[in-house]
Amino acid sequence: MKNIFTVFLLVLCSLTFSNCKKKKPQPDLPPITTTGENTFGCYIDGEPYAIFEGTPNPWKLTWTKFTNYSTDSMLFIITSHENPRWSFHITIKNFGQLGSFDSKNFPYQSAFTGYKNGGTMPTHSNLYETKQDHFLTVEIIKAIPNRHYAGTFSGEMINGDGKVIQITDGRFDIKK
Repeated sequence: MKNIFTVFLLVLCSLTFSNCKKKKPQPDLPPITTTGENTFGCYIDGEPYAIFEGTPNPWKLTWTKFTNYSTDSMLFIITSHENPRWSFHITIKNFGQLGSFDSKNFPYQSAFTGYKNGGTMPTHSNLYETKQDHFLTVEIIKAIPNRHYAGTFSGEMINGDGKVIQITDGRFDIKK
């Protein structure tokens, strides 16, 4: 009887523990891809900001928008997130195909708006923009005009109060 109980206990334990699988944590940023995953991400002062359109999303995005527009040698990418609320856009003039570009000069600068304190409008303290001395460098690694763009970016932006933020490890893979 003792042997039957021991065998039963071993079978029960093995069935119980065989169903326990450790879940892999979601990374802070989506991987750098060129396959049209509709993803965007970067670190801003070390804090991750990301949109995982093509993968399961633990942040429960309520609204995302990906737009790319290329005309007259200009690339315009918009990403928006609702919870927490933020938006990021990258605009590059004199855009060619593949290669490195910057977003220095108005009206083609890029911007980040964070609404941490519940605001709904950009203000001088929550709107960060690129300027002549604070800009993004964007590396386009895939370009199919008006259809698919993938790349990486990094740099800095400044707000109306003179606060500078650092943008690192940026990546996007956006396909219409």
